[in-house]
Amino acid sequence: MSMELEYHLDKIEEGRVRVEITYAGVELGVLYFEKAKRGFVNKPISMDGWRCVDAKVERLYEHGGVETTPKDMVAKCQELLRDY
Repeated sequence: MSMELEYHLDKIEEGRVRVEITYAGVELGVLYFEKAKRGFVNKPISMDGWRCVDAKVERLYEHGGVETTPKDMVAKCQELLRDY
């Protein structure tokens, strides 16, 4: 069974975004991202990159999170945030 997850981005304030991840209308997780501050140069996050600062994904495992991992979710969110 392939899970087709939906990602809903919601701007909290400038430089902060909440991403709700759902599957078939059921919330599986919420991730919070902040834009890296100017001068932040630690790899692999560059200046103006987005970093995950908090996450809650317990419901992923309740709904068969075998093929999709939290790491996959973060990677997909960062991909979506590149153009945000």
